Amino acid sequence: KKILSGLGFKQEDFNKPAREYSGGWVMRAHLARLLVMEPDLLMLDEPTNHLDLLSLLWLQRYLLNYSGAILMISHDRDFMDSIIETVVEIDPDAAQLISYTGNYSAFLEQREARYDQQVQAYRNQNKEIEHIQEFIDRFRQVGSKAAQVQSRIKTLEKMTRIEKPRTPRKPFKFNFPQPPRSNQKVIELDKVGQAYGDKLIYKDLDLTIERNDRIVLVGPNGAGKSTLLKILAGVIPINAGKREPGYATKIGYYSQHRSEALNENNTVLEEVLAACSTLREEEARSILGSFLFRRTDVEKRCGVLSGGEKSRLNLVKFLVDPPNLLLMDEPTTHLDILSIDSLVQALKGYEGTLVFISHDVHFIRTLAETTLHVTRNDKNPEKGALVTRYTGGYDYFIEKSGLNDDRSAVTA
Repeated sequence: KKILSGLGFKQEDFNKPAREYSGGWVMRAHLARLLVMEPDLLMLDEPTNHLDLLSLLWLQRYLLNYSGAILMISHDRDFMDSIIETVVEIDPDAAQLISYTGNYSAFLEQREARYDQQVQAYRNQNKEIEHIQEFIDRFRQVGSKAAQVQSRIKTLEKMTRIEKPRTPRKPFKFNFPQPPRSNQKVIELDKVGQAYGDKLIYKDLDLTIERNDRIVLVGPNGAGKSTLLKILAGVIPINAGKREPGYATKIGYYSQHRSEALNENNTVLEEVLAACSTLREEEARSILGSFLFRRTDVEKRCGVLSGGEKSRLNLVKFLVDPPNLLLMDEPTTHLDILSIDSLVQALKGYEGTLVFISHDVHFIRTLAETTLHVTRNDKNPEKGALVTRYTGGYDYFIEKSGLNDDRSAVTA
């Protein structure tokens, strides 16, 4: 029961049949079952994917005290930095595994140092080869030097050549175009009510978002975070109250579950170039590459893309032609770590207003300046979800909300 509670299940959920849960909650139940078994080797493939922030924090604390060995794949930098002691990199070019001692941040430093050493060794060998070849070319026709020339020729023949090191993939840096300036008041919700059938989500919700705000929505899954983002985006109607975008507010809404209309006949490259008339093809290819579209992928027709590929393509389109109010629901879901870093770099330079949902602590910590904590109002469900504003980022929110306490994180 403690494990189920930590992963976000309520007491009344414990005896529900699995068929009544969504796929994400079923995955949590599978994870809980695995943790209860306490295997000697716990193997986890992206364990944070279906967790909200609070459940992720609980799992992070749980695994820190786990007595067995853990082998996992993850794209959550902060999660890995907190737990892991060894990183194994898969090098597809050399078809080998390279082990590094330490957490993910230590791995980045060690990999860079290793690359620098390889580059230096490669350069030193090339200098040695040039020096030997110069001697051979200079004295090849000199009889008195014949033995030395032959010796150096054999040295070159026996020498194991060092291949030029491949530069480690790094986040892509690009000066994205800036959005048009909005009014100070970007959007306002006044006494907004929202329900799905008989289930009340919000009642009398007031919220004002101003220019250059950087807001993260956090809270348990099902509390109403995504619904609030949809209300702000105007993609669902409200049952009561008013939603008032400011003058000159241009809204962009990104969700992993919703793909904007793509021209199915366009290639991926054509779709991005059409989104921004000033973008050069070389830049478009580089940006797409940083978001996991390989050289052959950019020539694919949009109509044959998978759901994840469509989500990533829409994300790129937002970045090359940004709105001045960007609403993002779990934008890191279909990305690897370096793609997330590329997105972070882009959003750090973004001069518009940003409201997002994420369970990636590194992403939140880097970008959020205000935190809205959305929670279910279990004591007074007739009043709708509670939205508490913290004028600070992730660490401020954790400190002020008391969620740095294990028990609080379990019962939140």
